[in-house]
Amino acid sequence: MTDTRPYTMLALGELNVDLILSGMTERPKFGGEVLASELGMHAGGSTANVAACCAQLGLPTALVSNVGSDPFGDFLIREMERLGVSTAYILRHRTLRTGVTVSLSMLDDRAFVTHLGTIDLVTGADAPDGLLRQTRHLHVGSLFLQSRLRPDLAEVFRRAHDAGATVSLDTGYDPAESWDTGLIDLLPEVDVFLPNETEAAGITGFQDPGRALASLAERCRVVALKLGPQGAIGTADGGVCEAAGLEVAVADTTCCGDAFNAGFLYEWLAGKGIEDCVRLGNACGALVATAPGNSAHLLSGGRPFEMLTG
Repeated sequence: MTDTRPYTMLALGELNVDLILSGMTERPKFGGEVLASELGMHAGGSTANVAACCAQLGLPTALVSNVGSDPFGDFLIREMERLGVSTAYILRHRTLRTGVTVSLSMLDDRAFVTHLGTIDLVTGADAPDGLLRQTRHLHVGSLFLQSRLRPDLAEVFRRAHDAGATVSLDTGYDPAESWDTGLIDLLPEVDVFLPNETEAAGITGFQDPGRALASLAERCRVVALKLGPQGAIGTADGGVCEAAGLEVAVADTTCCGDAFNAGFLYEWLAGKGIEDCVRLGNACGALVATAPGNSAHLLSGGRPFEMLTG
């Protein structure tokens, strides 16, 4: 039977402006000043980045989020539309300002300063059953920033499953470093869990990625653990695979994990095995590392597949 749902991917979560400062020769510190050779403004937020990357890979995608009624909000709506994401479910808030993240990006690491603004306004009510029935898959990112959505997620995920959709989750970094807030109890409701090695260590208490992966796999059937330039490891139904990272000239690592998520989910939704999912995730992450900011446009035209075959 042909699935006639209008969306393959529905992303539920944050959308914000990323102001990215890069090209610094040393790390900033209070009481001092360093110069950045590059400044960029992009659409950002882990959930929105995944949506943009999925859309550029060719998946019909919609984003459920909030922005302010301000110039930053106007910019974000235009950017999402330019990247092929449906903005029909992005609400404009009358009083709160659009969320902004300042990213200090170096070749080997990055740091963020965020003004929440509209970032954490999404709730479970923003994903009604009628909308969930219009998508094959629901993705949520930045769990720890979504203070209003987080208490509703178990119920949202159950409703998504009842509507015939699958579910993926990426926590992002926990600013409070508590690494729980109900996450462990939520994982059995998740079909695909997509943390990085730092997040997995915080959640499980295991610094070794293999042990962290095994611990998470006890609660979630499919887990992919991102290892930065070392690639990724993944597990599905007891099988484990590793894929080395791809060597590229790195300009900015801001969107790499989100691009990995999109590539992984692209293959997973096509019914591919865990090895193919991890390999395409690595290729997408590597490609967006070659340009600053949300470089989702680099994923269009089959470029990730060309990287794997070329």
